[in-house]
Amino acid sequence: MHIKRTGRTRWFVALLIIISLFTVACGSGNSESATVVESGLEGDFLVSGSSTVFPIVQKQAEEFAAANPGVAIAVEGPGSGDGAVKFCAGEVPIGNASRLYKDEEVAVCSENGIDFIEIRRGIDGISVITSPENAVECVSFNDIYALISEEATGSERWSDANSLLAEMGAAGSFADGMDLEIYGPGEESGTFDSFGEIVIESVAKGKTGLDTDAREFVETIRPDYTASPNDNVIIEGIGSGPATLGWVGYAFAQEAADAGTAKLLQVSMEDGGDCVSPTPESIADASFPIARYLYTYVNVAMVDSDPAVAAFVDYMMSDAGLESVAAVGYVDLSAADQALAQAIWDQRTQGRSWS
Repeated sequence: MHIKRTGRTRWFVALLIIISLFTVACGSGNSESATVVESGLEGDFLVSGSSTVFPIVQKQAEEFAAANPGVAIAVEGPGSGDGAVKFCAGEVPIGNASRLYKDEEVAVCSENGIDFIEIRRGIDGISVITSPENAVECVSFNDIYALISEEATGSERWSDANSLLAEMGAAGSFADGMDLEIYGPGEESGTFDSFGEIVIESVAKGKTGLDTDAREFVETIRPDYTASPNDNVIIEGIGSGPATLGWVGYAFAQEAADAGTAKLLQVSMEDGGDCVSPTPESIADASFPIARYLYTYVNVAMVDSDPAVAAFVDYMMSDAGLESVAAVGYVDLSAADQALAQAIWDQRTQGRSWS
């Protein structure tokens, strides 16, 4: 059908364009106004996985649902491992992880015919925390090994680590009289895995300067600590005694520190090295030694078959949606990594995308 454009029609069209441009300009920089309402979009689905990534996706889900009332999104955070089980069984369209999916998890996805898109979301610094009453300010990787590794099983005081540190060839000077109560995530958690890989395995592999030929080291975390999949439960435990010790994601740790219920310990990779506090800046430039990336996995078939899932991931990866990363306390990706992550989603790149 051909529409004859009179002068009045052209003027009206021009006016609509001006109004449209003005609306876009006013909406930029505001996540709520930048959210596009998907007219008639309906659906409901579950997002499962990392408790660390949970706050990011929960905020995005709330914003998306507010603009798309026909879509109900439930977000849970039982842990990266538990989320991977559901995702690779085809039970959920989106899985979050505070680490890359393990090779064995990817193998299960493959066996079940689950093709996935792997998206890097942001950066976290696993924070070592203690009670605000504790006089300790900084711990090295060797200190953490002597307190938390499987070799420390059964130790009940901070000072018990001194003899193990001496045996390792390191120096220990923890004061007597401090009971050691440890709280942390359980084995289902990506934070548990990442902490073990970054800290305990680094010591065991000689990356902190110890002579690993002189004695054997373990690569595992002691089993006798209070474990919980709920970061808030860990924080409560940290505040329950004068000399507690634990580890959680940066956003939860900083919130607890701001509330006065926990103290963030500085960390040095080597004995006598620079003690670095977790901050957005130190996490972003990796000067904080326990920094790690966060991820989201998307089921390709479910994205193709469910417009609501596709629209939600579109929002997650939009400029407005990405504001949630820093808003809940984590660190944005570098510009290059963010551009790559958005391209991976836009192009629906399947399989491993990050190493």
